[in-house]
Amino acid sequence: MIRALLAVGAMLVLPVAPVIVFAGALAGPQNQTQAVAATCAGWDGDTPPTIQLDAGQLDSAATIYAVALDTGAGAAGAIVGIAAAMTESALGANPAAATPNEDGDVGLFQQRSLVGWYADGTTQTENLTILADDRYQARGFFTGHTTLDGWHIPGLLDIDRWQQMTVAQAAQAVQVSAYPDAYSRHEALARTLVGLFAGNPGGLANCGTLTPDLDCPATGLQAEQGLTPDAVRVLRCIHQIWPQISTLYGLRPGDPRDHGTGRAIDAMIPAYSTQTGIALGEEIAEWARSNAAGLGVTYVIWREHLWSVARADEGWRRCGVDASCYTGDDPSAAHLDHVHISVHGDQGTGIPGAVDTSKTVLPIESYVVTATFGDFGARWTASHTGLDFAAPAGTTIRAVTDATITSITHAGPYGNLTQATTADGTVIYYAHQSSIDVTVGEHVSAGMVIGTVGASGNATGPHLHLEIRINGTPVDPQQWFASRGVTP
Repeated sequence: MIRALLAVGAMLVLPVAPVIVFAGALAGPQNQTQAVAATCAGWDGDTPPTIQLDAGQLDSAATIYAVALDTGAGAAGAIVGIAAAMTESALGANPAAATPNEDGDVGLFQQRSLVGWYADGTTQTENLTILADDRYQARGFFTGHTTLDGWHIPGLLDIDRWQQMTVAQAAQAVQVSAYPDAYSRHEALARTLVGLFAGNPGGLANCGTLTPDLDCPATGLQAEQGLTPDAVRVLRCIHQIWPQISTLYGLRPGDPRDHGTGRAIDAMIPAYSTQTGIALGEEIAEWARSNAAGLGVTYVIWREHLWSVARADEGWRRCGVDASCYTGDDPSAAHLDHVHISVHGDQGTGIPGAVDTSKTVLPIESYVVTATFGDFGARWTASHTGLDFAAPAGTTIRAVTDATITSITHAGPYGNLTQATTADGTVIYYAHQSSIDVTVGEHVSAGMVIGTVGASGNATGPHLHLEIRINGTPVDPQQWFASRGVTP
């Protein structure tokens, strides 16, 4: 019905994850470009380019946002609308959008101006005047339009289960474009603008797909076998939301990491080296990040970038540069052909939304638990009093929760030991460190670097011995973590 007006070369083409730059307030008349900091990741490891929107484009985006709220489409609908309008007309900035194309499509959303379509004028000239109103076109995008002879042209709110579609799928359902994949290019821009209009310009934008809930049906796939509840939820939702993903991997017996315990999913991306494949992988990766609390996610790896709950405030980090993951020629090891999603096991809330980075985090990102609380053996005079996280020497150790550094010692069975005391008096031991990066009296927040893994003191190899003491008595760290929604 409606075709995209602009050829790809004529669009303001953005990367999937742009930096959006504005300067100044958004309220009132605008005479210059405006800007806000970008929030979506740059997958190639480079600083993403910038884009400037002029006053008219900002006003058009704000109009779409206001109409979305007015019609009940809400912020989620506004994201779809802004992405669609950016694709169709560069938010009205492309001069060609003001002139009907060969099908009579015109304006912000390229709505058809012929008699009997989106406007009820008796001539096309009258319809062009009606469709020149951005608010009118925005309302038509969301609610559709019923013609004088009773034919209803569907809008977004007429599309069944549009909230469970990706932004590109929802926009395409309304626009019926000849270029259905084009809308995904502008999703990051749309989400950032909606966050700005909603008064939430700070923090990470939700760049994942729109998902009203995380209660997804069983798949019947063999890959569900042996998975923890969190991993099952991830697998089922990927299968439901992205039916083009035909291969999903889960449990891998013998794997020393999360796959071996049923706490990881690999979503294999078809045509992963193409623009379409890369965009699909980014969408799934951002969905997992954006819904980390609901899914129980601990970390995500895609295209040589890693995002983790423990360091959520740092966004996506480049493997081999500021994250300890593979970067190289092997497409599988570099996670070029699949999105890897690791989970706690049974901590997902099932409720969509970004992770709460203020809660307790694990001290090490990638590790193997080699000894648990209460273990007996020749290495200990009595039972083991903590939890051992084995990792290569020099691996970063992070504070598991907010606390104040109360003691640092360098001798005895604990080796280089940092003690931190929380507000409720709980004392946390970080033992056997190779280096300590904090000082006594310093306040640390959850996720803050406190030192590195070593083998100092009574240790047979590099690991972190983490001990939790309440009223001077060691308690099981696994139970302490579990009570705070974290599973080592």
